[in-house]
Amino acid sequence: MPQPSTEDARPKQIGLITADPSPTLISVITQAGLDFLVLDAEQTGLTVRDCTDVVQRVACSGIEVAIRVPDLAGNTLVAFANTGASELVLPQVRSVSELEHAHRVTRYLPDGNRSAQASFSSGFGKDFSHAPRITVLFETLEATESVADIAASEHFQGGWVGPADLASDLRLAGRSAPNALELATKKIVDGVCSQGGSLGLPASGIGGIAAAFDAGADRVALYWERHLTAVISELVDAPRGSFDSRVIANDRRHKR
Repeated sequence: MPQPSTEDARPKQIGLITADPSPTLISVITQAGLDFLVLDAEQTGLTVRDCTDVVQRVACSGIEVAIRVPDLAGNTLVAFANTGASELVLPQVRSVSELEHAHRVTRYLPDGNRSAQASFSSGFGKDFSHAPRITVLFETLEATESVADIAASEHFQGGWVGPADLASDLRLAGRSAPNALELATKKIVDGVCSQGGSLGLPASGIGGIAAAFDAGADRVALYWERHLTAVISELVDAPRGSFDSRVIANDRRHKR
């Protein structure tokens, strides 16, 4: 789906990021009509086959599937492009040249050098017009410092902020001030939005979605496994009525 040219014209979308796309989860997402799903194949057990299966299962549902790829190697990018995913999210980007490389290897001639393989992406050899959007995961200091150049590239089709890895990279660079991540995130948001680009931000929970949109994002994603863990933790800690057996047991221990 082509991205609108301005932030105001771009619809606000909500989705999930997951490294465990179980059949039940995919069914629920499809029935609910979620806007998008990001499959996290970086440093997880997700394979090209796993991702292809998800893309095929949600085909014609209107749900876009993005894949956070494991690395920027040409063969990796082509393999995940062949899944038919709508978008490839590039991790650990540090320069515009890496974005240009990813664009080139995922495009067929004459726009790139991707082989004309029979895959789900090409309709098994019938249509070689599909190419995934290439978006950048801003999670390195170098990418943050180069956000203006990256966002201005003709090949830039959107960005995401990876706060956990970005915070680690900032600390390694000696930027350990309490507001270092906040300032870096604002720099990314401002840099992408000033070029009219699409920007995705993670939300810590459902309550944080509105804040992410207010911060300048047009796409907001929940990390499914983290959200599920929080929900189950709340469930475990929920009171069990006035005579909660856990409270009574705890009181007895203290009286001994």
